[in-house]
Amino acid sequence: MRFRLFSARSGDDDLRDLARRTPDAAEEYLEAHPDEWETLAEATPQNAADILEAIDEAPAADLLGDLEVEDAADVLDEMRPEAAADVIEQLPADAAAALISAMETDQAADIVGSLDDDARSAVIEALDPEASRDLTDLLRYAPDTAGGLMTTEIASLPVGMTAGEAVERLRVLHDELGANMTYVYVVDDAGRLLGVVSFRDLFFARPGQGLDEVMVRDPVAATVGTDREIASELIQRYHLIALPVTDHEGHLVGIVKVSEALEAVQAEATEDITAMVGAGAEESVYTPVMRSARRRLPWIVVNLFIGFAIATVIFQFEDTIRSDARLAAYMPMVALLAGNSGNQSLAVIIRAMAIGDLPPGRAPRAVRREFAVGFVNGVAIALLSGLGGALIAGSHIGVVIAVAVAVNFLVAGFAGAGIPVVLRRLGQDPALASNIFLTMITDIVGFGGFLLTASILL
Repeated sequence: MRFRLFSARSGDDDLRDLARRTPDAAEEYLEAHPDEWETLAEATPQNAADILEAIDEAPAADLLGDLEVEDAADVLDEMRPEAAADVIEQLPADAAAALISAMETDQAADIVGSLDDDARSAVIEALDPEASRDLTDLLRYAPDTAGGLMTTEIASLPVGMTAGEAVERLRVLHDELGANMTYVYVVDDAGRLLGVVSFRDLFFARPGQGLDEVMVRDPVAATVGTDREIASELIQRYHLIALPVTDHEGHLVGIVKVSEALEAVQAEATEDITAMVGAGAEESVYTPVMRSARRRLPWIVVNLFIGFAIATVIFQFEDTIRSDARLAAYMPMVALLAGNSGNQSLAVIIRAMAIGDLPPGRAPRAVRREFAVGFVNGVAIALLSGLGGALIAGSHIGVVIAVAVAVNFLVAGFAGAGIPVVLRRLGQDPALASNIFLTMITDIVGFGGFLLTASILL
């Protein structure tokens, strides 16, 4: 992406908002005003990207094809990879390859990796051999690793250079690397990472001073297989603009930019949200229908069996319900209240895990804390719900509600905090369908505990 300073114009914002509200109207307007579309894409590719994401893929591809290759590449760079892939698939392979070639390799890899198999093969075959090789190399790495986030366009210099020679070399590299020139990495003859030099230190160094004298040795780095969460944490902890990435033998192969780290953190957060309710961790609104259905169906089946389990528990208290039909009206309230409380605990724990704020040694303390919160809230809500139940249905019903609510709140606090901790200890994703397991526990305890209390007290 070409670096530019700009201010968004109100007209561009209006077109973006129109596309989000009425995609067909925006499409017709831009087709009738091609000059305005080209100006918008060149000045604010961010707004142009939002417009293309809002309209259908076929007209979006037509609009993209009306742009200069560099401008079109900038717009694609601002789009979500899945959305950009949907548009790219509407173009001929040679046109798509031209756009991919104009993009930075890491951004291009994200888009090409989101294409379906046939389109991906066609685009890669249409690329020139060097670009095809670079892209294929990046696609080897999983998208949730440092290798999947990195760009291979980096400023690296041999350790034998002087500071003056390095400055001259960087002037040549500037046009090629552009915004990727964040740090200067120093490597040995075999390409292994030795150190890093900031541009400030390089500028103030004496021209004859060797790079080995001004560089920071053994810099913080990740390997290609490092999880993206860990890579993002390293960037945040050490306040880096970019994180060098090496292979398993120490050769410098790329960098993870802070912008990519921020996107990775956002991706992890959204994956946790979808995983909590049993949707695919990598699912988005651009995921094909059948793939989404396959990912969601197993957890819906799990919910089905949970429903049968809850029904079985309730059936055991058929006589109790028959003796006072009012109990059937108050059962869901107990489960609902505790379920909300448990979800609060679940959200707090998963958020702490996501940002690295809950190491394993601290987990028991966090679970005890949420149990205590459940106790305090359980007592308060038990008194309120019990009083309300007594006023509406009588004192005996009020006591049953109060006892059941208090117990279920304790269970919900413990389960909401404990489920993600147990999943992490088992080596699973802490967010993996945690909400489903929590709902199972709070519903079974809520319905069963309420009816058991009623059978004892009534």
